[in-house]
Amino acid sequence: MKYVSAGLVLFALLWPCAHAAPVPPSVRVQTALATPRSLDAQLTVYGKVEPDPERLRALTTLSSGEVRKLYVGLGQRVAAGQPLLELATAPQTRMAWTQAQGRVDSARIQLQQTQDLFKEQLATRADLANAHQAVSNAEAELAALRAQSAQHVTQVLRAAEAAVVTRLDVAPGTLVQPGQPLLMLGALGHVWVRLGIEPEDVARIAPGMPVTLTPVFGGAPLAARIAQVHAVINPATHLVDAVVRLTGDQAAAQIPGSWMRGAISLRATRVLAVPRSAVLSDAQGSYVFVIERGHARRVAVHAGLEQGGWIAVWGALKPGARVVTAGNYELVDGMAVRAAPGVAP
Repeated sequence: MKYVSAGLVLFALLWPCAHAAPVPPSVRVQTALATPRSLDAQLTVYGKVEPDPERLRALTTLSSGEVRKLYVGLGQRVAAGQPLLELATAPQTRMAWTQAQGRVDSARIQLQQTQDLFKEQLATRADLANAHQAVSNAEAELAALRAQSAQHVTQVLRAAEAAVVTRLDVAPGTLVQPGQPLLMLGALGHVWVRLGIEPEDVARIAPGMPVTLTPVFGGAPLAARIAQVHAVINPATHLVDAVVRLTGDQAAAQIPGSWMRGAISLRATRVLAVPRSAVLSDAQGSYVFVIERGHARRVAVHAGLEQGGWIAVWGALKPGARVVTAGNYELVDGMAVRAAPGVAP
């Protein structure tokens, strides 16, 4: 009887534990407040480095001739005064120079004779004026040929300033005519970055906006500003060009033809933002978990602008809501949570 009573007592003690409700699972989380913030919108675009077209210079000659030597190649950097090519003056140009010299000498002799006759009253003032005019005409013709370097058998054309050879149109043996482009020089230290803007984004871009340029194939980013926004679509790219001008050391470090990624800073916008880690997404869309009375509640949101680890959100989320930033991958709607040390639930 004594043993039966002891068993009943033990059963009575264990009965409540056997039928107690199970403790619901909980997840330790970290949280942050959803707060209004000013975020700078950025538009990412791409473009190519090219010589500044406003600083391109075509090398030409005023006389006909033959290219004897080339001292430079396409893409080569040249210093001010550096030889570019040697040009042999055409025989007919040399002949024209010799004939012009003869006409000057003849006109001067004729003027002297007319002056002597005028002193003896054997020539009129009109004869003297005509003789003076003939000398002026002959000298003007000779000066024009001198400007064409017709007096030289060969001439060496040199770079007027530090530049890059961006186009080469001749080779040794090429016969050239007056005014024919021989090569093109782009001033060193002056380049454009021509960025392509989608037509629907053009209204958001204006000259003076900051842009961060980063070489696509590696290199340090550099800060610049939009200089021009064109008003027509580039037929080659089907985009609208926005031009960034680079000068000095920034330009000298760039290689024409290379690609750049541009991050254009648009005007700051006041938005409701949460830490980037708070926003999750699945087949139903983007969402966050907010904490209410120690439990997680799923709230659908739309995510937008992102900057500095914060992301703009809108939807049913209210300012001041405490959102889960760590541990949220383990949560389901309604699950109990407990705060990480030092973080309010």
